[in-house]
Amino acid sequence: MICASVEHLDRYKGMSRNLDTAIQWIQSGAWKERTEEGKLVIDGERVFAGFDRYNSKLPTEGLLETHRRHIDIQMVVEGSEYVEVRPDIGLEIATPYVDDVEFQSVPADPSHQVILTPGTALILFPEDSHRPGLALGGVCSPVFKMVVKILIEE
Repeated sequence: MICASVEHLDRYKGMSRNLDTAIQWIQSGAWKERTEEGKLVIDGERVFAGFDRYNSKLPTEGLLETHRRHIDIQMVVEGSEYVEVRPDIGLEIATPYVDDVEFQSVPADPSHQVILTPGTALILFPEDSHRPGLALGGVCSPVFKMVVKILIEE
């Protein structure tokens, strides 16, 4: 897991070509004018962004998720939320892997909580189980979010 401001993402270039492409695209600001939901192709199936509008959820809702084939860069465009993040070790599987996502039950012990507001990027790797879209202060509110999916190079 890496949490950084958008202007400092270039510090993480060099890890993979696909991640470099995603960082360059984010830092170009091309996403800032987007207002509609849906998928935006950046570099074929190697790098693409999904845009979604929703209301943040209470911490009693939702499951943790992990991905095997993709790195996520999660960014809130409008609104705010927090993302619960923890290592994927020893978690109880609620739904096995299907289409690059597996869901795990949420354990009772504490986890890392990362607050996402506009200008903050959260990079999540396959070992980072995460539960996004959680309401700050227990107050559900509208969120417009971008998740850039980066294919892990073999």
